[in-house]
Amino acid sequence: MTLRSLIGNWMSPRRATWSAGVMFVGLLLLVVWEMRHFYHNQQQQAQAHTAANAEMVAQWMESVLDASRHSLQGVAELYRLRQNQSLAQQDLANLLNRRRDSLSVWQDVAVLLPEGGIVAATAPGSFSFDDSPWLQALASNDAGSESAVSPLYREADSGTPYLLHALRIENGGGELEALVVARLSPGYIVHVVNQMPVRRGESVAILDITARVVIQRSDQQREAEALRGKAVSTEQLNAFLDSSVVSDSWVRQSPLDGDQRMFTGRKLQAAPWLVIVGENTTVYLHDWWRRFWALLIGILLLLALGSLTLRHYRQLYVAEQTLREHRNRLSEEVAARKEMQQASELKAAQLKIAALAFETHLGMFIADANNRIVQVNDTFSEITGYREEEVLGQTPALLNSGRHDADFYRAMWQQLDESGRWQGEVWNQRKSGEVYPQWLTISVVRNDAGEVTHYVATLSDITQRKAAEKEIHQLAFFDSLTGLPNRRLLIDRLEAALKDTQREGHYSAVMFIDLDNFKTINDSLGHYLGDALLNAVAARLSGIIRDNDTVARLGGDEFVVMLHKLGSNEQAATHSAEAVGQKLLKTLLEPIDVDGHMLQVSGSIGITLFHGEEVGVSAILQQADLAMYQAKAAGRNALRFFDPTMQAAVIDCAQLEADLRHVIERQELTLFYQTQVNAHGDVVGVEALVRWEHPSRGVVSPGVFIPLAEESHLIGPVGAWVMETACEQLAQWARDPSTEPLSIAVNVSPNQFRQVGFVEQVETVLAQTGANPQRLKLEVTESLLMEDLEAVCERMEQLRELGVRFSLDDFGTGYSSLAYLKRLPLDQLKIDQSFVRDVLDDPADAAIVRTVIALAHSLELEVIAEGVETQAHRDWLYSEGCMAYQGYWFSRPGPVETLSL
Repeated sequence: MTLRSLIGNWMSPRRATWSAGVMFVGLLLLVVWEMRHFYHNQQQQAQAHTAANAEMVAQWMESVLDASRHSLQGVAELYRLRQNQSLAQQDLANLLNRRRDSLSVWQDVAVLLPEGGIVAATAPGSFSFDDSPWLQALASNDAGSESAVSPLYREADSGTPYLLHALRIENGGGELEALVVARLSPGYIVHVVNQMPVRRGESVAILDITARVVIQRSDQQREAEALRGKAVSTEQLNAFLDSSVVSDSWVRQSPLDGDQRMFTGRKLQAAPWLVIVGENTTVYLHDWWRRFWALLIGILLLLALGSLTLRHYRQLYVAEQTLREHRNRLSEEVAARKEMQQASELKAAQLKIAALAFETHLGMFIADANNRIVQVNDTFSEITGYREEEVLGQTPALLNSGRHDADFYRAMWQQLDESGRWQGEVWNQRKSGEVYPQWLTISVVRNDAGEVTHYVATLSDITQRKAAEKEIHQLAFFDSLTGLPNRRLLIDRLEAALKDTQREGHYSAVMFIDLDNFKTINDSLGHYLGDALLNAVAARLSGIIRDNDTVARLGGDEFVVMLHKLGSNEQAATHSAEAVGQKLLKTLLEPIDVDGHMLQVSGSIGITLFHGEEVGVSAILQQADLAMYQAKAAGRNALRFFDPTMQAAVIDCAQLEADLRHVIERQELTLFYQTQVNAHGDVVGVEALVRWEHPSRGVVSPGVFIPLAEESHLIGPVGAWVMETACEQLAQWARDPSTEPLSIAVNVSPNQFRQVGFVEQVETVLAQTGANPQRLKLEVTESLLMEDLEAVCERMEQLRELGVRFSLDDFGTGYSSLAYLKRLPLDQLKIDQSFVRDVLDDPADAAIVRTVIALAHSLELEVIAEGVETQAHRDWLYSEGCMAYQGYWFSRPGPVETLSL
């Protein structure tokens, strides 16, 4: 058998069909591999995009919660000042409202006691331990974290969803004193989520740790709605919640709208929430499907061409077999022609596949060994603006922007020579002259001899990615209104400044600035002008300080200035900081023209110096904050430096309050009594006065611990002890005919009187002790009558029905309105000692006392004067018609054993 017949038998139609099939399958596998690689590439890009967006939203939310946490710490310090008597109750309530108004994320804020009482609140009815198991759990968790954010809850009555942010206030022994609780504003959280740009097919949601939807937004729902609370449960989400990873991605159908999406979840460190960002698979796989259909059509065309070729081959093969016996030479020529035709068709198919691969979503160009461009694709023209005929024969230097020096390109060529590949970020220039960032990859093509034949480069425009990165950085570290650094960036710079002061030995300072009357302007003229005023103030502050100093806005009308490198001498640094502070105060006072309105504000500035790392960032900010409140207390438009005695006073007040909580069980309280006499000098009763004998401090003045008990809501148990002890003494006196007519006056504070169940408490004490209620006289002050007079009258009438009498204490120093005197069931008016003391020397005091005595007689009320220290005082009062007296002239307060009855 000849070689020609062997070849003829081997290239039979059957073998040709098998060969074409193998080639087609190989080609198909190659296409599948490429499509699979491109699919994973698209999916990785979608995953990176969703991860970046999830990180951005998480940073937004953590920045918001960080601001909330620092404000909660500020409220805690206010609470400490209130306990130290540095801050009045009403001032605390006003400052809570200011805090709430200055922080957009807060809806309401309150200071709660573990027993369920409210120290102060912007909306008292919005907070309750009984309705919030989460607050109860936080209050009982003595070893828990300092602050916490709640999952999504719903109001029991209305079903309204809400979120809480709470901070534990502990005493020196680590025991819980109170909770600062803020109800987070749903509208502000919705506003934060709405700031994120949402492209086609994207979605973003915030879930709490129980997988309930807090906020959800997508391209179909351009604006997020209010808090939703809808529960979501998927296998991937549950696995992510149970895992310890912070961020994870998965692909599945959305349980909310049914669309197939790539999801990336990011857990928040500052709250039991997670951010879920999704991108529709139909969007990010758009290019993949376009390539898929293009390759599919190409393969089908190739298959059709191959089928036609095989069919033609069969026909030629039959004809060749028929003619072979007669014309062998002709058969050889036909076979050669067939082989040439097959090679040509195969080459055409390969060129078509290469052309399809060249037209990718990335820009591509091919340069020869001399670095002259020989081919570009359409995407290259779209990105650079150059048509193919404009760049052929040119070098890629045509695209240079001039931003990179010769060393940059020298390093690029060195790496290409050594490794045959280079990739990196390059700033190039479009045909229009626009300079833009691109990601460039260059590969070297060599022949079998190792010589360079071509350079193949791919490029992509990363302008949008760079802009997104810049936007994320701006939102994370700068205030959106003024453009100043926010709290997060301030803390970063403050930490760096601490290290600099320790290394270089110089002093730096932090100034806490609060605008004094900004809220009035904001409420009266509107938020638009308020925002414009804040921008103007920010510009003025920035114009005063040096380039290496920092002006930051913490929120609302609160600004912080950090002065760096004030010198190594503390006194000189103090003078420098004071000079800058005075300049800031002067600048703030200058009128500001805002849209035709001439506005004027002043500022209160608190300053603290720091040197080395003896204290942390949080302590420095708290010191400046405390000093600022001292400046406000000094009359505003002032500055004060932080004094360590402020902190010591806060700590001492906290310790005193902790001791006060155990004063009854430790039996440290005693009752002193001061006699009350009639015009004949006979003792008709006594006033009960509580005293505290502290084991280490000695006698604590009632002027110190009574206000502290009021502020800490401990006046209830203290007052109950006084009431019970006084009634036991009444019952004991009732057994002796000589003391049976005596009465005891017990002071009742407004907070104690307003307590739920006060009437029942008095009734129970009278029943248990057996005291005569007609011998019990409750002394109330005019401040009790400032709120809800109807409820006060009703409660007094209930006690009067029991037989209890009432005396109005310190009359003339408070509200002093005849409108309530004629409505209250009073038995006695008590003239305050401040009027009695100077009645002989001050005509004004004498006139007031005469008026009070006349008023009491006209209302048929008894009248008694306290502070009677001389016989002359007593005689003058007697001559004016006052027939009952109390004061040092008759007796000083003392234990019951020392009384002369």
